[in-house]
Amino acid sequence: MEATKARKGFRGLRPRHQENQQQQQSSRNPSKKILEVAFWGMVFWGIVRLMIHFLNLTPYGLGSFARPILSGIEENTAAAIGLGAGFLFIETLIVTTLFSILFGKARVWWSGLVLGVVMLGVAGFFFRIGNWEVDTLSTEAAWYLSYGLFIGMTLMLEESDEE
Repeated sequence: MEATKARKGFRGLRPRHQENQQQQQSSRNPSKKILEVAFWGMVFWGIVRLMIHFLNLTPYGLGSFARPILSGIEENTAAAIGLGAGFLFIETLIVTTLFSILFGKARVWWSGLVLGVVMLGVAGFFFRIGNWEVDTLSTEAAWYLSYGLFIGMTLMLEESDEE
């Protein structure tokens, strides 16, 4: 009778061990991490972008990310905001992938700030940064720097957790 209980108990441990191995293998999958960071970056920073646009801190709302394909559609409509969120996801996915390739093994906390400055420069090029007022420049700089820090610090934390 006790031998049967011992075997049942041992069998009960086996799936947990296999489950732990599967979790470790899935946590090592870099594409899954990149997709997760891109998704949560889009959700959180998209909400922040909507709030700062609603508070009139910047003229560029979430719909401004979809400007390349918006022709005649107002940027504040639901369709433009949805397209902008999609474009923000794609942008975050690309930037996160590039960041993980370039700075994946580096343990430099300010690399996320560098990423934010580069993204601000790219956005400034497309949205004519020379025409921005100081208020818009400071808001956009704060948004892009914190966005870059989010991506950089999250990927570095994930890399540290793996080891």
